[in-house]
Amino acid sequence: MGLSTLAFPQNAKAEVDPNFYIYLCFGQSNMEGNAKAESMDQTVDKRFRLLATCNYDNPKRTMGQWYDAKPPLVNSMAGGLGPTDYFGRTMVAALPSNVRIGVVPVAMGGSPIEMFDKDKYAQKLAQNPNDWWATIAKTCYGGNPYGRLIEMAKKAQEVGVIKGILLHQGCSNNGDPNWPNMVKKIYNDMLTDLGLSADSVPLFVGETLRQENGGSCYGHNVQVNRMPSVVPTSHVISSEDLPGNGQDSWHFSALGYRIFGKRYAFAALELMGKELYADTAYVMPNAYKKFYLAKSIDVPTSMSAMPGQSIPVKATFNDNHKENVSQFLICNSNDLVFENGALSAKHEGTGTAEITYRDFLRNEKTATTQLDVKFFPLKEESLTLFKGTASFNNTDSTFSVKSSSQIGWRYDAGADMSDYGYIIIKLKEPILKSSCAIRIYAQNDVSSSNYYNKAIGKNDTLVVINLNNMVRNNKKISPTHISIISLYSTAVSTIKIDNIYLSQEDPTGIETILSNNPKKEVTYDLQGRKVSSHNLRGGIYIRDGKKVLIK
Repeated sequence: MGLSTLAFPQNAKAEVDPNFYIYLCFGQSNMEGNAKAESMDQTVDKRFRLLATCNYDNPKRTMGQWYDAKPPLVNSMAGGLGPTDYFGRTMVAALPSNVRIGVVPVAMGGSPIEMFDKDKYAQKLAQNPNDWWATIAKTCYGGNPYGRLIEMAKKAQEVGVIKGILLHQGCSNNGDPNWPNMVKKIYNDMLTDLGLSADSVPLFVGETLRQENGGSCYGHNVQVNRMPSVVPTSHVISSEDLPGNGQDSWHFSALGYRIFGKRYAFAALELMGKELYADTAYVMPNAYKKFYLAKSIDVPTSMSAMPGQSIPVKATFNDNHKENVSQFLICNSNDLVFENGALSAKHEGTGTAEITYRDFLRNEKTATTQLDVKFFPLKEESLTLFKGTASFNNTDSTFSVKSSSQIGWRYDAGADMSDYGYIIIKLKEPILKSSCAIRIYAQNDVSSSNYYNKAIGKNDTLVVINLNNMVRNNKKISPTHISIISLYSTAVSTIKIDNIYLSQEDPTGIETILSNNPKKEVTYDLQGRKVSSHNLRGGIYIRDGKKVLIK
């Protein structure tokens, strides 16, 4: 359905509707909404509702009353278009016509997270009485933003069911390592004060504006991404590729907020087990339909790729904005193995693939690409610079790495190397200094302390890593899920690579016997010397007790 007439009479008593999903929203200026709403944003489905948490002048709204969720949603002092706007639009489009979405937002630009701690807000306000956020807190929320949010949430519970909490905050606590724990306390206080269970009310936490998009608080994303380890029912909403407003270093553009809101909604829908598409019966309002409708996709005609990798695809939508849609692809190939829209985590190969993107409105765009899939493609475009300064020369396969720098291969969905026993790295010449190591991570984060470290000796031309014995600090990295394999250097170094590959055998001839990794196809030359089965020269060999001819 399209625009609905479902609404609450302003003063009528209503029973709790289990299909009225309520979301609490809090934070600072990005949650408040910093972009100017455009004409497309003024249309809203009447199933998307706002509970006013303060009295508004423009538009005229009364605290505690329900309204169509037209921007500004938070307050009329500073509020504009924010992520909540398209969170709601996306949710009502994806859910059945009998489901409504209500939002209860409280936010102040510049506010520290302590203003939402019921035990700390009073002291914080007393210490900073003239700050802009303090003025908003006193003018709009009676000096107690947390208290107002709980008060309005209880009012929302009279007619609906709280399904989740949305948070965007961080710049005023940028990089504070205690921030996740402060958020945990606030979340737990909310659950307790509202009689809620964490299992049924997840917390959705958005990243700050990225550095590459003009953000200055990007360092806080380290703390944001710690949230799931501190609050298991929290979920991080990525800000990757979201554009800033081009005017300051904190805020997203209107387009950025629309995409961000859609990402918040997709996370909520996934937890419900819903498809990330509009309901088949839904008629999207024309005013913002163009934002959701793709008109083309940009797929590389050929590319080098790695197992577990998503195909980099950007879609151009009918409003001419572009989005990375790599995580929403349908991939088919007679030559290659795909799993959940990404290349299989454990297979190499070469071949053609058909790539299809199905947009939110279920329209499909298709293109083909030629792929060369390897675990260790020796190409600059396949490498990730994780920290410092480093480069790779495609012509002679040489890494040039500065001090305290790290470069290597990132496997988006994790690579599964369990079919092999060893990583073999052959160097063209020794490094002649004890400054380099291979670091292998299970997590997609080089700041993690949980990694395997294999030093490269200054005279080494052969480095062998036993995939079944990657242990450091009594923690083992499993070959079934490897996210990063990198080269780390503590000094200026030049590393010339002859080859890097996976093997069933240790080419040094020194074996570690592992009952769960039986050796396969052991090969000897005619002099009785064990040789690697990888890239054998032509000739006669003994393999598993039998003569074989390699041409």
